Amino acid sequence: MTIVAFISVSAAFGEVIDSLVRGMSPEEKAGQMILVYYSPFDFLEKHRVGGVLIMQHMLKKPEVLRQELHHAQTRLPIPLLVTIDQEGGSVNRLSALPGYKNLPSAANISGWSPDSIEWHAVRMAEKLAWLGVNINLAPVLDPTVNAQNQITFMGIKKRSFGDGVDQIVPAAGAFIRGFSRHGVRCIAKHFPGYDVTTNSDLEISYSQADSQAISGYAGVFRAMDSLIDGVMMNSIRYHQADDIPAVLSSQMVSRARNGNDDLIVMTDDLYGESLRRFMLGDSLKNYRKVYPDSVFATLVERAVLAGNDMLMITFPQKVPIMVDVITSLAAIDPVIANQVDKAVCRILNVKAKLGLLEVPAGVGQ
Repeated sequence: MTIVAFISVSAAFGEVIDSLVRGMSPEEKAGQMILVYYSPFDFLEKHRVGGVLIMQHMLKKPEVLRQELHHAQTRLPIPLLVTIDQEGGSVNRLSALPGYKNLPSAANISGWSPDSIEWHAVRMAEKLAWLGVNINLAPVLDPTVNAQNQITFMGIKKRSFGDGVDQIVPAAGAFIRGFSRHGVRCIAKHFPGYDVTTNSDLEISYSQADSQAISGYAGVFRAMDSLIDGVMMNSIRYHQADDIPAVLSSQMVSRARNGNDDLIVMTDDLYGESLRRFMLGDSLKNYRKVYPDSVFATLVERAVLAGNDMLMITFPQKVPIMVDVITSLAAIDPVIANQVDKAVCRILNVKAKLGLLEVPAGVGQ
């Protein structure tokens, strides 16, 4: 496969990507918009998903995983974005591997020099690249302390580099550059800025940030636009902006993209408990047991209508529902059909940057 320089390839490869998208079936386009837990090859081949998520327990036999990923990447018509959220500290997916058990957190390394942070990231990236991982769902660009002077959940877990552009950007930028040295690209999180004290995956979380504070949090992401390939949304509700989870807010998703038409905007896990509670009604006590597929389908629809390009799901068995929702929306609404095409183009653009797409000789020269 052609190895493409670590720069935007939109202009040079746009024609190739457009041609690929035009040749896809509606189901294949929908599949490209889905990021799912790593699954057997037959499943990946059937559903043509755009990417897979590697979790810690999948690394117990790293050589086996490496061989399986290589098999998938060489046999699928369009190779995968192979993702992991490797931060260090409490989110250390490499902990099962010799020499990687006790990697420092973002808070631990925030005081290091940029060169030291970069070479620390190089060490992690080298192992990820060896495994076949090409996307890191990191770094966290969220604040340690919110506008109300409370330590945030990311601060409590030591997952944050600090506060504001001046503290976060130098450290996070060095972190990203280290991964780029081994061809691992980064998607930052959790837009517009995880500023609550609670775990928004597990419980309803409301931000008290006013518009100025939200702009300040989002400004960190804006400062990183040239280094990242995507942004992951969060599920927090920002009263001052839109009283629904940010990931379902078209206003917030548009703000995350900020006019950057190459940027992938993606969801966190759509099976998260707080999103279930939102869809079923906050007061429902048995939301963990009662979750009809019809309600999940409505959630997927809302995530698409909000403008997200890639939808994450931790339950592979839900992928057919997601494909059906995306294809149905595109079939009845030309605007959504165009949105889906653009989302797939963004995803393929990143795959081209990674050298995953076959590029005809002479293109871009």
